[in-house]
Amino acid sequence: MSLPPLTEWDASLFSDLQNLLRRVVHQPTTSTLRKLHAKLQDAQPWILNLTQLPGPSDADKQYLDKNPIQLPSGTSIQVTGELLNNVNLTSDALSISQVLSAVLALQADEQRFQYPSRSATEVAAFLLHRWETDMLDFLRELFRTVLSSEAEVGGAFDTLREWVQDLLVTRVSLGQGKGEGALVDQILVQIDAIQAKVDNLLRSGPSDGANYDWLRFRVEALRAEQNNMTSILAIIAESGHLGRGQVVRILKWLKKCEKLDGMAAMVVSSLFAAWKPLESMDASDPRYDIAEDWCHDIKFLKIASSLTLQDQWTTPRLRETVKIAWSLFYLSCLRHDPSVVQTGIDAHQMEQFLVEAVNSESFQFTYELVLTIRRERGLEEPDEEKDANSDALVKVATASDSSNDIFLFEQLKDLVDILAGRKQFLRNLRNKEEDSAIRRSQSTPPPANYQAFLALVAVIYKSLPPDSADDLWDNTTFLGTVLDTRGGFPGPAFWEMLSAISAGPSCSAKSYERMKDTRLPWTALFKFYQHYIDIMPHIYEPIKTTRNTSLDPMPFDEVQICHGWTKVLTTVVRWSPAARGAILQSKPHPVQTLFDFLNCENLPFELKATVLGAVTAFCRRTGDPIDDDVLSKAVEYYERITFRDPGLDTRHLDAARLSPPVGWLAKMEYSEQDSSSYPLSRAYVEFLTALLPDPATSDSPTASRSRLVNTLRRGTFYILDGILLGLKTRRYARDSERWEVIHSLSAFFEKSLLAFNMGELLNQANSRAIGQIAATLAEEPGFIVLLRLLSDSNVFAVFASVLDNASSTPSPRPSIVNDVLLCMLRIYHRVHDIQLVFVDVLLLTLADPTRNPANPFKRPYGLQSLDNHLLAHLSNINAIALLVGDDDPTISYLSVKIIAALAQSPVFSRSDVFRGEYTSSVNRLAGIIDASDDSIRIAQGFCRKLEAEQPDTEDIPAIGNIALQGDIKSLSTLPIVIRSTILDILVEGTTADITSPNIAHFLLGYDFRHRDFALQEGESCLHVILRQLCEGAELRGLAGETMIYIHPLLAAKSAQLIYQLFAHPLTGRSTLSYTMSVTGFSARQLAFFPRRCPEANHPTGIVSIYEDEIPTTPETLIAFLDFQRWILSSAALETYSYDGHGASANHVAQTLFRGATEEEDLDEDNLVSQNPALIIDLLSSIDVQWSEETADEDRSLEFYGGFDFDQYKRTDSDWWDTENLERGMKAFRKQLERQGAVTIASTKSMTAEAEYVVRRLGSKNRETDISIAKGNFLTAWNEILKVSLAMLFKNVAEEQQEIVLFDLIDALLLRLEGDLAPGVLDLLCESVLVTMTSLIDILVEFEGVNLPIDRLSTTLARIIDAAVRPGTTETARGNLYASITQYLQLVNSSSSNFPDDRSVISTDTTAGPSSTLQRPTLTVFAARKERLLPILCRDAMDDREVWKTECFALLGGIVSVCQNERDRHILSPLISNGYLPLFVRSMKERELSLQACLSPEHENLHAYWVFEAKVGFLMTLASTRKGAEDLLDAGLFEILATCGFISIHIGEDIMDEIAASEIIARQHRVLICSLQLLTRVSSSLHRSARSGAGHALSFLNAHREAILALLRETQQNITLTGIEECRLVVSILCMVVHKVPTEDLHSPSGFGAFHLATLAIAARFFDRDSWIEDVESQVESHIILLNQVFLSYLTAATTELKNGKGSPVFVTGAQRTNSSSPKYIASAPSLHMAVNLLSDLAENVQDISNQYEMIIDRIQDGGELEDDDVEKLRTADMIGDELLSEDVIKAAFVNKSQTLFNMIESLLLLIWRHLFFYANDARGSSEPFKPNNLSASLGLSKGSFVNSQAQLEASRSSVGTMRMLERVSASLKGTLVRLDDMEVNLELRRLATTSTLTSSGGDAYYGMLVRRLKELIAGLISSESNMEQD
Repeated sequence: MSLPPLTEWDASLFSDLQNLLRRVVHQPTTSTLRKLHAKLQDAQPWILNLTQLPGPSDADKQYLDKNPIQLPSGTSIQVTGELLNNVNLTSDALSISQVLSAVLALQADEQRFQYPSRSATEVAAFLLHRWETDMLDFLRELFRTVLSSEAEVGGAFDTLREWVQDLLVTRVSLGQGKGEGALVDQILVQIDAIQAKVDNLLRSGPSDGANYDWLRFRVEALRAEQNNMTSILAIIAESGHLGRGQVVRILKWLKKCEKLDGMAAMVVSSLFAAWKPLESMDASDPRYDIAEDWCHDIKFLKIASSLTLQDQWTTPRLRETVKIAWSLFYLSCLRHDPSVVQTGIDAHQMEQFLVEAVNSESFQFTYELVLTIRRERGLEEPDEEKDANSDALVKVATASDSSNDIFLFEQLKDLVDILAGRKQFLRNLRNKEEDSAIRRSQSTPPPANYQAFLALVAVIYKSLPPDSADDLWDNTTFLGTVLDTRGGFPGPAFWEMLSAISAGPSCSAKSYERMKDTRLPWTALFKFYQHYIDIMPHIYEPIKTTRNTSLDPMPFDEVQICHGWTKVLTTVVRWSPAARGAILQSKPHPVQTLFDFLNCENLPFELKATVLGAVTAFCRRTGDPIDDDVLSKAVEYYERITFRDPGLDTRHLDAARLSPPVGWLAKMEYSEQDSSSYPLSRAYVEFLTALLPDPATSDSPTASRSRLVNTLRRGTFYILDGILLGLKTRRYARDSERWEVIHSLSAFFEKSLLAFNMGELLNQANSRAIGQIAATLAEEPGFIVLLRLLSDSNVFAVFASVLDNASSTPSPRPSIVNDVLLCMLRIYHRVHDIQLVFVDVLLLTLADPTRNPANPFKRPYGLQSLDNHLLAHLSNINAIALLVGDDDPTISYLSVKIIAALAQSPVFSRSDVFRGEYTSSVNRLAGIIDASDDSIRIAQGFCRKLEAEQPDTEDIPAIGNIALQGDIKSLSTLPIVIRSTILDILVEGTTADITSPNIAHFLLGYDFRHRDFALQEGESCLHVILRQLCEGAELRGLAGETMIYIHPLLAAKSAQLIYQLFAHPLTGRSTLSYTMSVTGFSARQLAFFPRRCPEANHPTGIVSIYEDEIPTTPETLIAFLDFQRWILSSAALETYSYDGHGASANHVAQTLFRGATEEEDLDEDNLVSQNPALIIDLLSSIDVQWSEETADEDRSLEFYGGFDFDQYKRTDSDWWDTENLERGMKAFRKQLERQGAVTIASTKSMTAEAEYVVRRLGSKNRETDISIAKGNFLTAWNEILKVSLAMLFKNVAEEQQEIVLFDLIDALLLRLEGDLAPGVLDLLCESVLVTMTSLIDILVEFEGVNLPIDRLSTTLARIIDAAVRPGTTETARGNLYASITQYLQLVNSSSSNFPDDRSVISTDTTAGPSSTLQRPTLTVFAARKERLLPILCRDAMDDREVWKTECFALLGGIVSVCQNERDRHILSPLISNGYLPLFVRSMKERELSLQACLSPEHENLHAYWVFEAKVGFLMTLASTRKGAEDLLDAGLFEILATCGFISIHIGEDIMDEIAASEIIARQHRVLICSLQLLTRVSSSLHRSARSGAGHALSFLNAHREAILALLRETQQNITLTGIEECRLVVSILCMVVHKVPTEDLHSPSGFGAFHLATLAIAARFFDRDSWIEDVESQVESHIILLNQVFLSYLTAATTELKNGKGSPVFVTGAQRTNSSSPKYIASAPSLHMAVNLLSDLAENVQDISNQYEMIIDRIQDGGELEDDDVEKLRTADMIGDELLSEDVIKAAFVNKSQTLFNMIESLLLLIWRHLFFYANDARGSSEPFKPNNLSASLGLSKGSFVNSQAQLEASRSSVGTMRMLERVSASLKGTLVRLDDMEVNLELRRLATTSTLTSSGGDAYYGMLVRRLKELIAGLISSESNMEQD
């Protein structure tokens, strides 16, 4: 096969393959299999070549010089400069091709940040070796998965199996001059090639420390590759895929093997696995057919026999071992096929070869090989001398892989089992050995092969799991030989073998039974003990005796016998409860015998340690009823030989007051110190450990408990003071001895702390007995240990030192060091977990004399928390953090749990100053770790653990708790638990309440020192998490299975972390920028958003979605919902942060609002909605229904009916604390038992009932958790709906927008038809509102044309049905009301604002032309009015203020739809049910609440908003005469007349100007709303039969002072608010003035006050020069509207003036004929002022026309408007905030022109009336002018003046008036000429004058007024001239 593609080398190829393979094994899916096979095809060239990579060559060098490197990403890089130097160095160092070196160098450069102190060559070497290790690891796992005896089966694995089988037979080049071969041949060649590299490295040697590390790493990596290859070879051999030629090749390889180490042993064991004897294999074994085929291949047998039996090997002892296995296989072939003898070797000859191999010490050789491996694992005492003479690098170069041990030992076990079953084989060996022992004359005795065989059996079975020797105990041939002890006591090898094969429950039981029938029964052992008890002196005699004793020590051979026999006893008693119980029945008591033997003098302390170990085995708790009796007797016998005062009550004594031990324990101290070995101390500590109660079970009080407690207290003090504190001062014969002592101590401390359970203190049921409980806890050894650990710094220093030393031990650690490290970590975690309760509850209770009066506790002076102790030992923190990355998953888990606990600790979570490190204070824990030298390694360790892949598990807390309790043997899912715990640290450290950086930010890769808190370059936990979340969610290319389907719980936590990072102010900016620009996180997650809940491996229930049922667990379902929630929230936050303009905004929009399609080759134009849009499809998550597989039926509680369950229930949900509830129920049961209310017979039933309660409440908890998760998901969905509709919907094609929104509304309304929880219902209704708002915004642009009327009306009907459905909440109805209100915008969208023809003011909403949607809408409302309106009105009247605003808004909308009286029947429930009077009266009833909103001390503004909405509804209702009459009947005027909020006032105590301005603004707004309502009602009733003018007058009189003050204020201070209020007041006055008697018009105490005030303010605003400089341009437009109202009022007030009956409102400066006449007013507009105003209006008309022409011309020419023009158009009287368009601009100019023309007409009319009035007044008694015949009247006047002297005299008295009229006429004449000459745009004039308010004739009336005035002023000017001539 060709060479692999070097430029495509990828460092992550095989790590990715490993992850894919794990997923296929645990959760095989089509997509994962597809990805795996695609990757396998890419990896096949590399796999076939294994570690054989092309070497350097000139061709590669030239290629690099000429060509750039093409990377898989498509990037081209020219190798020059420093890069070229690194390439050459890497190529020379690793002996690989320069091309591959270039690729390595480039990838190494990307990883340099992780290894800042390493060169590029070193990093490249690390990447290469890691890649090779990953490849071999993957290959081993793949072969194990599809080839081993436990291989997976199924279609998916059959395909993989075929691929592997093809791989095994594919032949490739083995190297230059080595030909071709298959994979096995490649393995053997590569093992030699790697060995050559190792030898070269060892010969080169290091030059300094740095080079030594580099050299050690390479040697270690190469050795690991060798071990992996042998492991692969073993799997191939065991699976029957080893061919004949490959067997021969392996034999030839072994023939040349020089080094006998673990690697060679694995190659040998592979041969053993391949040629097992046929009778030892089952016929179904794949090797059976292969071996049977070999039996018939004589040539193969000859070659193999020649190589094995005849050829000379480099290592003869290795050949002898192989010869044994081949002899057994050959003999099996002979038995199977006699024709095998054709090889020339018969059975007898082969038997001789077998004997020769045994005699050549093959057993001894194999034993030494196994012993070496066990020593390497730390399972045997090391060979100190050999270790001292061995080089450290050589040890690394010969190290074996512990993962291969089981295979090796299994093959050796099969070998010895076959030998053990051969008839006469062992018997002959034994006989020869016994015969040689008899013949003492030989100077050199033959080797003890029988003893060697027994030793080999012992060491093999010690290396295997318990009960591995079960078949051996059924081998009668073996047992008949080894248990035949007629020749005397057996030697040490026998006892070691017997102890090894007795391990395990089954084997120990068989051992006990077999030994009873031998010459070595158990009774003989105790007789042996008793013999020496009788003859030897005792160390301590409690009672003096006179027996004769021997001072001779026990003979050595008998010591060995006793030692071995006792070890067998210990093993049997430890493993077999039945054997233990049977032995304990013997007399005297076995424990007593053992303690008496322990008390004997002249016994080696090693033997005493073994005897004490037997006692410990007897004392082990098994749950048997005899346990208490055994412990009681053991304590009794122990104290009797150990203390002078046995049975002493030590519960209240400290260590200083206890008497020291005597006897064997006192002698033990100096005996062991002399020998520097401490086996007896370890055995003693283990004995005390066995006395401790089991942490997993509650220690029920017994009669012997007090004595046991006393013993443990004494032992605990002795251990702490006598052993622990003396660890450093003791001398040790070997280093492992020290670790063994520490291990026994740490195991004792760990168990004592785990058994120290303070849960009873926290149980509320025990509150009265807390003092007694505390006193009982103070007696336990755990109390002493914890107290000393927290209060004695010397004790803690020992623990800290042990942890530092154990953690710094080079890897791989010896097993004993590993066990110590585990114990210490569990101790730290346990102490941290319970210290708070211990200090703040237990110690305080003990120190309280009221609760502990007998022995008050004194708090130690040095007592402090573990956290404070760790501050003095910071090395512990760094060590623990480093251990997170340890290869042992248990150590890693415990370490990460401790780090998690410290992260939450008050001591380490506070900020501190690190001088020289940070410029500001930093979180303590984060600062300690970040500032340490190991910070990079710590971060990398966390990252590695986050990348670990293992089968998923649902019950993470339970598994973690098992690990914390010390039971770790059955935990295979700890890597997932570790990942979960790390994620917990990250999630808890990034919550919203975190204000400063902490360890979570350190692990996530944020730079503390950076100003913007940016992400650091390189790999961090954040990068790992993002990569995991995005894996399988590629926007382009082959999609795979995403994380939620692989690890649901971890995926949910990861998604939550990302959201918190987005949302947090510290991390939001940098994280959002990175995830969007680099990973495209939100786009990828939404593109592959999970739609279906993952299935669980061990489901406990069913998730139902419509007809789809998924077996899963509640934890998985909750994680699924949470994952969806956090992803949606993250996408919403990202969209909001970038205002919908992010890099992936368009993709997110398309994903959310367009249906997904599974065809990957469709272009974007073909992506039609084959599936529902994601935003719609996600609603199915709230439809999920959970059901348990097994549900308990309801039952009544018999025992716990009176139990208070509510105290364990959350106040806000149906969730119970089942853990504390279970404790409380247990305490309740104990209480009933003490009271005698429950008998012993009922205890079982009561326990069952408690279990039933816990199960039911647990089920209820799960349902509640699922409901909460659904609600949280729906909240997130609602968030992204609102954000996406507001910011992303513009990216959706316009033709799709309406469709998507209608589909979304339909989906929402469909779910509203079912039964929903209140919270879900509220959110869905809110979503309906949001969607409806967006839909209406789109449809409004249609302007009522081409609307989907049928679908809209159907939607409206469904919304109304949902609103009136029983069970809906107020919030839900409020959102639906708002949705209907939004809908009604379409119906009223064609309405426009224009002046009411019966009013002088502009209305807010007036029905316009009928919309096409109006009739269907009315039909829907009519069909549902009897249900909708009553509910709507009740919601508007209730005491809750929140949704009243929406209720009144909807009522107003419904009223506005009913444009004519025929449609008003829809509103009949409003009147017939009496709701309208209630609404009106509520204005008074809620007056106090409203006034509270208008005061500084308001709580909220709900009443204020409701008032505004209510007034808006009433104004809409009042827009018709019928509505106004209904309001009149409801007493609107009377109610408002009594309301005090009309007055504007503010408290003097408000000092804040801003607050005061806000309050005043609200007060003015309330007043304006009230005046607008009254104006609307008066306008609708104006000039009708029921005008309501009298009611309006009553209102005005009721608020007389306030209104007058308002008018005066407006006259003095011109503000927009004042102008609006004044305009509304004058409008009301205008509509009631016709009802005012003439005499009241000038009465200061009557209406005259309003009239005079109006005239005064009109005079102020008619005079433009008096205010123009004080106001802005915006105010001027409002003043124009105000002047319009003034003119309307003045016109209405002077209606009778033309008949000479009224009073003028325009004054003159002339002398009056009768000064007492009330007709004349001083503070009023003058005629001159009116003429000037008319002139100004004419000028405004001209300006408006010019502006109109200019803007229209510019628009029609396609030009853009200037800023000044736009600013002028944006005024309130023009277009305001509307969009600029030609139609809008034209309408604005028409409205403005209409207003001006109306004012001109009114002003012309007023001037004409006043000129007539003053002219007639000046004539006196003369005949007045006649307006209907103005010319004749003027002519008559002229004759009268000439002919009547009397009248001339009278006329002279009015000379002043006439002169004034003449001047006014003169100035008016010019204005009228201007009016005639105005060049107003014809179209604008036509539109403005077509629909004037005063006449339907339009411009004709205007022209008539002008003509009449011209005639009048002409006559007046002429009359004045005649008078002057006279």
